[in-house]
Amino acid sequence: MSTEVQQETTPVGRCPFAIQDEQRALLDSGVIGSYDLYGVKHWLLASAEDVRLVTNDPRFSSAVPSEVLPIDRPGWFSGMDSPEHNRYRQKIARDFTLRAARKQEEIAIRVANACLDDIEAAGPGTDLIPGYAKRLPSEVINEVYGLSEEEGAALEASMRAVVGATDMAAIKTLSNEFFTHAVSLVRLKRDQQGDRLLHRLAEAGDDEVLLSEEEATGVFAVLLFAGHDSVQQMVGYCLYALLAHPEQQAALRANPDLIDGAVEEMLRYLPLNPLGVPRVCVEDVELHGQTIKAGDNVIPLYSTANRDPKAFDEPNTFDVTRRPEQHLAFGHGIHKCPGQHLARVLIKVAAQRLFERFPDIRLAGDVPMNPTGLFSPAELQVTWGPAA
Repeated sequence: MSTEVQQETTPVGRCPFAIQDEQRALLDSGVIGSYDLYGVKHWLLASAEDVRLVTNDPRFSSAVPSEVLPIDRPGWFSGMDSPEHNRYRQKIARDFTLRAARKQEEIAIRVANACLDDIEAAGPGTDLIPGYAKRLPSEVINEVYGLSEEEGAALEASMRAVVGATDMAAIKTLSNEFFTHAVSLVRLKRDQQGDRLLHRLAEAGDDEVLLSEEEATGVFAVLLFAGHDSVQQMVGYCLYALLAHPEQQAALRANPDLIDGAVEEMLRYLPLNPLGVPRVCVEDVELHGQTIKAGDNVIPLYSTANRDPKAFDEPNTFDVTRRPEQHLAFGHGIHKCPGQHLARVLIKVAAQRLFERFPDIRLAGDVPMNPTGLFSPAELQVTWGPAA
């Protein structure tokens, strides 16, 4: 069975920690939904079981072009199936291991301390989003990639223009501008000496996985679009969750060893991403009494699946003592986010350093949420010190 879903476009009146009403109803009904995205029909899959199916079953392909995002660029491995997809993942594997993330934690702590120095110097009262939640991931990711501050800022601005576009014509134009900018950086790094990710991605040396200039640019673009903005938004959202739930913050203070599980719980609980990356069905599939035909577009709802009561006890409760190891915040299957370990480190460091530095930090007003795109705080005004 299926139901028509009208996607929310604004979070006015919505609880900042709740999944969308339409998606909750879809999860509760146990059926699949149909939904128009840019005028193209998509099937929505809400349960954890269905999301794992569509993200790990060869009948649902990432390689067949979607009518919504017809990206056909060398190296764009998020739009590929195995074995082609594996070649590009192999090229970046060493930079996104758990061991690499632990080394990057030292960089993250240094950057976090610098951010907090500036915040403290400005005196009580700040918006944590630009000066901490966005700055911390940006500077760490730039260092991981081997980008200067100026290179990173210019590339981020170009990427944000694409993400903020509201029609397909603008998306195509701005995407072309972004790729022109990105390929110029690949050429520049190819001529430089270095051992950061972009230097090695761009090199034409003795690496067993050799990429063309166009392929290197495509891989670089996937990493930026898939991870940069989402990590920034998630860091801010996690800080908001802890500020808005003082009892959970107190539990972490009482037992700092809970932090790794708390990061997993925040990833599970916070509905950052209302829509997953579309797949295309390559043969007819029967699901819940509904035929998904070959050629149909399908979207897995990761945030909704993370609230599935069949997968998680009391899924709508935020509990930092929980260890939800099978959550779907980073996706599932071969396309599971390659930067997941780095994202965890950034969230962990951001929370630990903030609350250690300002033990009495607290919200200082309403928290507006972003009305479109990723669901997360647009501002996060805080203060600290003695209460007025």
